[in-house]
Amino acid sequence: MDESTVLPATYDYRLVALSVLIAICAARAALDLTGRVTAARNNSRLAWLFGGAIAMGTGIWSMHYTGMLAYRLPVPVYYHIPTVIFSLVAAICASFIALFVVSRERVTILNIVAGGLLMAAGISTMHYTGMAAMRLSAMHHYDGRLVLVSLAIALFVSLAALGLTFQFRDDTSGGFLKVLCAIIMGFAIPAMHYTAMAAVTYTHAGGAGPLLRAGYFRACQQCHHHYYVCDLGSRFSAPPTLRCPFAQRRCCAHS
Repeated sequence: MDESTVLPATYDYRLVALSVLIAICAARAALDLTGRVTAARNNSRLAWLFGGAIAMGTGIWSMHYTGMLAYRLPVPVYYHIPTVIFSLVAAICASFIALFVVSRERVTILNIVAGGLLMAAGISTMHYTGMAAMRLSAMHHYDGRLVLVSLAIALFVSLAALGLTFQFRDDTSGGFLKVLCAIIMGFAIPAMHYTAMAAVTYTHAGGAGPLLRAGYFRACQQCHHHYYVCDLGSRFSAPPTLRCPFAQRRCCAHS
């Protein structure tokens, strides 16, 4: 790889902090949802499982894409909507597995390990599918060692999350230890994301052609006053002050 063609990448640390906060909130919700699922029976349990998985998975996925928005490149970045939706489904599936495992009446070490492996696979699928959804006039290159580290972190975080969630599933007091657990999990979850982001490098690729068309949305990452506006297809319904043509001109000026 020619170092002279590498695109410089930076982060908006305010969005990085927001992604960690979202992860903490998702972890706190997971701790509460586990207790609800465990206490529920029959159809009510199934409803809590699916509802909890959607809520928890959406929280983890939101952390991921907030982290993606924090990642800045000097070229316009678009996202392929079907692939983005698939990454959301992966996050919800990982959350369903986690809630199902820790809400069982009897949980063994083998259950935790098997659930951790499946949850780690779901989280990793969510992240790397989300990365595959990116469309830009550049080629990506992965550092295999850092990819393996990110997968190892995903497994460690999944095992720790399942173990801690199981320990606190019957705690309805919302005490200090439960909050501390949510904070620890909230910092651990983004660790996998940002390690995986460190594994990728982008280089210039000419002749990519226009990327903005139906089925794509654009993350305008360099807009004036930091308006993070999406351009869906060629237009996006937004208030006049956030209209995409204005944001797009700003973005293009920085591209």
